[in-house]
Amino acid sequence: MTMNLVVRDQPSQTENGTFIDPTELVIFAENATTGFTVRTPYMRVTPHEVCQMITIFATAQLIPNVKSISMVGNNGMADIPFVIPSYKKRDVVVCISPLFVSEQWQNFLLAVHIYKKYGAHMNLYLISAVTSFYDLMKEYEKEGYMTIQPWIKVTFPGVPITTADPHNEIEFRNQAACQTDCLLQFKESARFVTFLDLDDVLIPRIAPTYVEEFQKLMDGKNKLAYMTYHKENYDVTTMRDSSKFSLTNMFANLELKHLRETGKIVVDPRNLNYTWIHFPPEMPTGLEKYTVTENVITHLKTIFWTDQQSTNENVEPPLYYDNSSARIITSKEIQELEDDLRKMIEKPRISKIYSKLPNNHYYRDLVVNCYNDRYYRYDHAGRIGEMKCPGPHLCGFHQHPKITCMHVNATHIPMKTLHPITYYYATNPYFTGDIGCYSH
Repeated sequence: MTMNLVVRDQPSQTENGTFIDPTELVIFAENATTGFTVRTPYMRVTPHEVCQMITIFATAQLIPNVKSISMVGNNGMADIPFVIPSYKKRDVVVCISPLFVSEQWQNFLLAVHIYKKYGAHMNLYLISAVTSFYDLMKEYEKEGYMTIQPWIKVTFPGVPITTADPHNEIEFRNQAACQTDCLLQFKESARFVTFLDLDDVLIPRIAPTYVEEFQKLMDGKNKLAYMTYHKENYDVTTMRDSSKFSLTNMFANLELKHLRETGKIVVDPRNLNYTWIHFPPEMPTGLEKYTVTENVITHLKTIFWTDQQSTNENVEPPLYYDNSSARIITSKEIQELEDDLRKMIEKPRISKIYSKLPNNHYYRDLVVNCYNDRYYRYDHAGRIGEMKCPGPHLCGFHQHPKITCMHVNATHIPMKTLHPITYYYATNPYFTGDIGCYSH
């Protein structure tokens, strides 16, 4: 299990006055015939001290056919809802980090068609998106291209922010917990799991599909927990008007920047239980990692929306980063992706939504400028001591009168105070148009 833990300066005090510094979790499980209590230590996932709230992970062996799970304290228990992981066999699952106030429908169309073509299923975590873009994603979900995973904010009803501030003191919209959540969901059903942002695109280079490339890279090596693909930056110019948009045109306007960023990992889920944002903080005993040199992630670093449509009919596939004549994709593959896009656009429900997609990027500019000013300028300069807990909470989301969003919501209830840890959770997630365009 993965959870967020509030780091306290002092150990918590129980009602009888004793101090306990919690170093383990106590779990009670029941099935139809028996109950079972287990104690297990937890491991810290967050590798820094910038935020008050950290992500932790624990592993425990419970009983078969479990019906209920409770977290045990010195003065009571808290029932915890749980879900059964997916058992539908998949070769590769791509876990997309949580989107908020998202307008980037062009990125989505590029990514979702690429992942389907090369044998992966997209599991996209969503906080909020412009309404028409949300509607488009829902149609792709109905067609089996991807799954939308509601990503609910962390909140503690009745707890003052002086005690715990989940709005300002949780890292990057709880991304580390999101990625571990995705890994655990597909741990028993997927051959490989990878964690990407929506502006990251991985195209197989040494094999025709993801699963074949990943297996080929792992074959003949010592037992691997994960592989790291570097991210190679590209700028891209794409049409703002959906009626003029094409994947062919988007590929034709990719410009290599010869600048590399921190990569992303591909996991063998049999060998790894949790991860942080970029990589696991610790390597499991007896396992190794591999840095991939045979391929890179195409990172759409800067995206320009334009009204100027290219008239060049001879589209050259974009160059690979290594200054050779190699291309990141073939013309034939681009055409196959374009054909798949056209097939989807021709569906009446999607065609109706397609004409309403955003043609301006109001929130993207707001977030990019905010992140650069309040986080990246400190990070890139090594001024770590001046950094605040990073994430979209640093930004002001000034609402636009003509832009509406679908936003996740859920039921949050006050919980009985337990010692040494009080447990909170959310239930009944759903999307609504009544909240606005926000990151939480």
